[in-house]
Formats: sequence, structure tokens, C-alpha cells
Amino acid sequence: MSRRNPAPAPAPEKKSSSTLKKVVYVIILLIALSLILQALGLGVVDHREENTLIEQPHVE
Repeated sequence: MSRRNPAPAPAPEKKSSSTLKKVVYVIILLIALSLILQALGLGVVDHREENTLIEQPHVE
């Protein structure tokens, strides 16, 4: 039983690194979702307005 006590001590350090990995993954997922929304046109409202303004002079 005395041998088991030192073993759990390093485990929390691994948990802290895993939480950092989770934070990085969440940030990457948020960036990916924002890019997908922009590709669908849901997140880019101003970009559409700029496109219409650019297209109008060509039409005239």
C-alpha cells in the first residue's frame, strides 16, 4: 500500500496537461465552426453587403 501512494502523485500533473489540451481543442473547434459559418454565409453579413456594392458598378 505504501507503493501505491507515490503513484497517484504524478497523475494530477497529467490531468493539468490534458486540460490544456482540451482548451486547445475547444479553441480549434470554435475557429473551425466560425470558418464553417462564414463559408455558409451565416457569419459574414458585412461581406455580402460589400459584394453587392462591388457588383452594382459592374452592372451599370
